[in-house]
Parts: sequence; structure tokens; C-alpha cells
Amino acid sequence: MLKTIKEKFIWSTILFIMLVVGIPVTFIMSQFAENFHQRSTIMLDATMDMLRYGLDNAMMQGSSKNVQGIVNEISAYDNINHIRIFNKNGIVTYATDLTEVGKNFIKLAPDHINPYTADGMERKIILLKDKHAYSAFEAIQNENRCQNCHGNDPVIAYLDVDSHLTNAERYFYTGSYHILFLAVVIIIVLAIGFIYFFEKLINNPLKKFLSAFDEVEKGNLGIRFNPVKDDEFGQLEKNFDNMVSEIQNSRNEIEELHFKQLQHTHKLATIGELTTEMAHEINNHTAIIMTRADYLQLESMNNPNLQKYEEDFDVLLDQSLKVSKITGNILKHSKKSEKDFSEVSLTKVINDSLQIFEPIVKKKNIILTKEFNIEDVFVYADAYQLDQVFTNLYNNSIDSLSEGGQLKIILDKNNNGKIQITITDNGEGIDSKYIDQIFSPFFTTKQAEKGTGLGLYIVKNICKNHNAGIKCKSEKGKGTSFIITFN
Repeated sequence: MLKTIKEKFIWSTILFIMLVVGIPVTFIMSQFAENFHQRSTIMLDATMDMLRYGLDNAMMQGSSKNVQGIVNEISAYDNINHIRIFNKNGIVTYATDLTEVGKNFIKLAPDHINPYTADGMERKIILLKDKHAYSAFEAIQNENRCQNCHGNDPVIAYLDVDSHLTNAERYFYTGSYHILFLAVVIIIVLAIGFIYFFEKLINNPLKKFLSAFDEVEKGNLGIRFNPVKDDEFGQLEKNFDNMVSEIQNSRNEIEELHFKQLQHTHKLATIGELTTEMAHEINNHTAIIMTRADYLQLESMNNPNLQKYEEDFDVLLDQSLKVSKITGNILKHSKKSEKDFSEVSLTKVINDSLQIFEPIVKKKNIILTKEFNIEDVFVYADAYQLDQVFTNLYNNSIDSLSEGGQLKIILDKNNNGKIQITITDNGEGIDSKYIDQIFSPFFTTKQAEKGTGLGLYIVKNICKNHNAGIKCKSEKGKGTSFIITFN
């Protein structure tokens, strides 16, 4: 329901103000009402006691004529409004207003306590509905001493006494509505004031920030606040300007780096194409050399003059085969192919991808170890893409190794029975702060002329395409391990 900060603030403010204003006002009004009620009750109790005492004396003396005088005397007190004495039939026998004598009490005072529906005969005091007076009611019960004159009826008569409200009480009851109205007005004024200041001091700056962030999200990094205030929002605006400036500078640097990497990648692609062409040309010349050497070797079998060169012919053929093998590997790795998933032998792919690195492995005297702990295993994969994965990982390991370094390739199953390939070297290793970034595009720890930052990014995506996971474990100065797990 309440989604925005503004909505939450408005309703929270209104509720808070209602509680802050309403609770004290309600408490004060209830205290005043209780105090006034207690005062009127005490006064009416005293009046009723005096009236009963006077009536008892008059009746005991057999002077019923004095009853009216007692009524008149007591009604002369301040705040006593009406005194009525009526019989069991409801007919008024004595009253402050003599015009009421002989009339039906129920009709004269319909809002007073009805003796025929009242719960019990005990004294009761109520605030009349119009809140202009309190009314006291009591039945004069027929005691034993009275029964000689009044027979056996349980009730002789009924007393009804009204008391005027004091000025304070009248002002309170008539002004209570004004107090409630004033409280509502105060609540409304405070709520409007809080909302106004919230809108001006908080909501409008927040809207500016949201609008600014929308612009940044759209790519507009030229937006600035240029703050002039020193308050919290001014500090936020200053931080926002600094943040956007940093983002803009970073984007410019990334674009520049990206352009350089693309240039380098394009250069490598061009070199790759040239290398492929060169490999073709070398293969053609190598084929001629191998053909001629093979011919001369055959001729030496029948020609004694050539037999002394037979060992030389063997060397020529052997070296020509090695050159042909190297150029063949270059051509194989330069081929572009579409995805072609099939059952592929991991052992074969691992061995084939190593062939291209045989010359540099020998040159750097690298100790190459292959540890295949399971028999030849087949996976559903694209052989060319797997070859690309292993080639990249071998190349990274060999680059990190100095002369006489160690490269180990392990094919095994992990504790969960999944196929796992581990490529480990004891080279330079990777700083721990870079481990989380090595699979990001264009990130590299190599020198600019050696790395594009795309190799491991491509490796990770190929593994993802093959439903395989790859992780790196490395320690600076102690080596690196790449672990590929097929799910």
C-alpha cells in the first residue's frame, strides 16, 4: 500500500500528530468530566440527604404541610434547579414549580430516570442527555415506622432532584466540541506543515537525485549538481558529482583500453592469417624437399656413390617431417569451424593440443608430466572448442614457466565421481587480488605485447557451453592450477 517515502512519511506524521495531540486532549477532557461528575454527585448526594432528613422529620412530626416548605427551602440553594416528589402513579405531589403539582412526572421529565424501568430503588445520579443538568433519583421506601400511616406498600413516593451546572461545567460541556474541533485543526495544520517542509527539504531533493540517476542510467554522464549548500544533501550532491566524474573517467579509460585491445586482437588475427599462409607455403616447400630426399634415398640403394649420404638423407627426411608436423598443427589450429558436438575422446584432445607446444617445451626444458588415472573417457563436446580451451591453458602455463619449469596434466574423477582435468604449473602464480578478475574480458597480467585478456574469458565461456565448471587456484611465486569439471 505505502510504496513511496512520501506516502509513508505523510501517514506516519498524521498518526504521530493524532497520538501526540489526541491522547493529551482526551486525557484532560476525561479528567475534567470526571472531576465535574464527582462534584455534582457529591452535591446532589448532600442535597438528597438534606431533603430526606427534612422529610423524615416532617413526617415523623405528622406535619405534612411542612413538606412544601422544605422543598422550597432546599431549592433556594445555588445550582438546585428542580425538586419533585411524586407518588407511585407518577403524579407530582410536591415540586419547586407549583404548576407541576398534579401532573404526570414521566411527561414532565421524559429524559429523567423512569421509576418503572429503573433497576432497583437505590439512589441514582445521571447527567441529562442535553448535558445542562444532573438528575438524582431515589425511592422513599416504606419503613416499619411509616407503615401505620402509609400501609404496606413498599414505596411511599419518589424523589427527583435536578442541579444546575456550574459555569465551568457549562463551558466545559459546551466547549468540548470546540476543543475537539480545535484539536482536529491543530492536527491538520501540523500535518500540512510537516508535509510542506518534507516536500521542500527532503522529497524535492530526492526527486532530483532519482532524476539524475535515471540520466546516468541512460548514459548521460555530463549531469552535475554543482552543490551550493553545506547540509547533508549538499554533501550527497558533491559525492554524486565526484562519482559521476569517476565513472566518466573510467569509461573513457575503458573505451581507450578496449580500442587498444581490439587493435591488438586485430593485429593478432592478421598475424594468424599470415602465419596460416606461411604454413601453407612452408608445407609446399617442405613437400618438395621430402620428395627429393626420399627419391635420393631410394637411388642410394642402387648407387654406391650415394650410399655414403644415406644417413644424411634420413636426417633430411626426419627434420622435414618435423617441420611438416609443426605447420600441420598451425593449420589445424587456425581453422574456423561451426559448433560440432559429438562423442569426443578427452585423452586424444589433450594429447593433440599439446603437439603444437612441443618445440617450445623442448626449448625451455620444461618437464611435462601427464597423469591419466582413468581409462580413455568420452564426453559429448565440440573437439575444436575443447582444443581451444586446453591450448589457452597450456600457453598460459608455459608463459609463466622459466627454463626447467614443470607442467603437469591430470585426468581423473573427483570425490563426486565427475570427470576432472587439472593443469598445474610451478610458475610465477597469480596475485590473490586478481583471482576474481582473470576470467573478465580484456583483463590480463601479462605484458601488453603478450596478452589480449581474452583467452581465459573465451575458456570460461566454452566451459559454460559444455556444462563444465572451471576454477583457478594460485599462489604468487608458487604456481597455478586450473581445474575443469564436467557435470
